[in-house]
Amino acid sequence: MSTQVLNIKKKNRTPASLIASLKDFDYELGETIDSKIILDNTNISLYCLDYENRQTIFVETPVDVDIYKPAFLYQAQYEYAQRLFAVPYDDFHKLAADIEDSLGSIIMIYSVGRCGSTLLSKIFNQVDTILSLSEPDIFSQMVFLRKPDGSNDSEIVQLVKSSICMLAKANVEGKSSFSVIKLRSFGIEIADLIYRAFPHAKLLFMYRNAENVVKSSIRAFIYFSEILPIIKQNIELYSQATPLLKEYASYIDFTDSNATDLYTIMWLSVMQRYLLLCQKGIPILAFRYEDLIVEKQQIVTAIFNYCGLPISEVANGCKAFEKDSQSGSDLSRENTSKNDRELDMLEISQKINALLQKHPQIKISDFIAPNTLTIDK
Repeated sequence: MSTQVLNIKKKNRTPASLIASLKDFDYELGETIDSKIILDNTNISLYCLDYENRQTIFVETPVDVDIYKPAFLYQAQYEYAQRLFAVPYDDFHKLAADIEDSLGSIIMIYSVGRCGSTLLSKIFNQVDTILSLSEPDIFSQMVFLRKPDGSNDSEIVQLVKSSICMLAKANVEGKSSFSVIKLRSFGIEIADLIYRAFPHAKLLFMYRNAENVVKSSIRAFIYFSEILPIIKQNIELYSQATPLLKEYASYIDFTDSNATDLYTIMWLSVMQRYLLLCQKGIPILAFRYEDLIVEKQQIVTAIFNYCGLPISEVANGCKAFEKDSQSGSDLSRENTSKNDRELDMLEISQKINALLQKHPQIKISDFIAPNTLTIDK
């Protein structure tokens, strides 16, 4: 098995870059080396797919940098990347098969976004026996690669399986017995394929009142209004991540500087996808951000119990509440506070609720999803 070294000449990623890609780098071809280097070095991690050439791309980062501590894995990988490695699919699957039997338990986190899911990832990360990965972006690519007719589902299931094995390879070294993987909100679009790849994984779904999600998104993603025309022109492409986008396109104001309609549809699309997963009988434990903040200890205890984690570690996990979970990223409290501006909250609320009224089931901002965790008071 051989791997092509790609020597980085320049980094190109911008805040508006949608997902991690080989295009994030300008590079030149280096030497060809044994693919075993991927398994033998803990500072080499899976970054993205080069789907056109049927390769997976790994990044090498400094040995003294823990890329799993920052808020988002894909950003840390990009920032600290020193070299890239291109591994052909066949070799990639063989490498993953070598360590599959050594993996511990898998826990997947799905969410509506802007709902505390990064905080949840940090709660898990407080525990020594857990490797918690926040937004490895290779799964985001798979959402866009999935064909609507399901004709490449089997291929994506295999890519999912090998990707999770390779992302969790640090566990093979004995660091931990649990791997937690939090995806971006639209990652829920391939949750059924991930379930096929790992039917015994524990699945979590975190959500929040739509109005609070939208208002948080307006503060966090100020660049989104700039790409609204691009989304409108490429509605078919973006509908792969947000299926309701196409259906509700005629109701969306693509000139709105707050992008209120877009954020509402993104929230609604994820909630609808969760309902579909429940209808398929896929077991997922749902819980609300509002409940987590009010009943921290009880909710974390229930989550740990569901995932088979030791309850004795709940206190450690809850230490994450003392910090800004997105510190050091563009979405930190410090950075998003700079984006604060006068907002007509009444108008925003009215727009959100007008859109929700058009959905056959999820008609209110504070919709309670099936299988939502409740705590006895």
